[in-house]
Amino acid sequence: MPNMIGTLRDALGRGDQKTLLFLLAIGNTIAFATWQVLLNNFVVEEVAFTGREIGVLQSLREVPGFLAFTAILVMIYLRQQTFALLSLATLGIGTAITAFFPQALWLYFATVLMSIGFHYLETLQNSLSLQWLSKEEAPVVMGQLLSAKSLCNFAILSALYLYLALFSANYTLIYCLAGGSAVAIAVYCRLRIPHFPDAVVQRKS
Repeated sequence: MPNMIGTLRDALGRGDQKTLLFLLAIGNTIAFATWQVLLNNFVVEEVAFTGREIGVLQSLREVPGFLAFTAILVMIYLRQQTFALLSLATLGIGTAITAFFPQALWLYFATVLMSIGFHYLETLQNSLSLQWLSKEEAPVVMGQLLSAKSLCNFAILSALYLYLALFSANYTLIYCLAGGSAVAIAVYCRLRIPHFPDAVVQRKS
């Protein structure tokens, strides 16, 4: 654990491609893990979902996953780094608005929006990792990214457990904090981290 924290601190202090990869991983985990952990409780307690509605929700969540290949088309017009930050912001917005209106249609909409950001971001994270990392460092750094996600997951679960043990559940607040954190990370990366050229240039023809 101390080694992982030290590695994460060093990576975030560099301001290079690895910094961006770590921040994307952290933002992704904060938003999606929070959304996923609280979802079943929220839809049952606040929206009165039954198994049928939950099944529809989970099915809709997977639809953007089948469409992730369309990222290739978007990358013709957007650089991958910009696209990744937009995807993280979309994931964050979808998470933040989840509990605004406890209605089925709204929840379906927020879920699809969140899922679009999540699946595009996963695709772009893998693509950027393989472009920016050498063959020698790729296994090590990608392992560190997985460790950072696990550490972030543990921190989120611990924080949620303590919050729910001490206070009544305020789903709007929790989802807004998680989604807002992801959006804030996307904005920070856009403003503070240099824009790196794509290693593979996409062509329109």
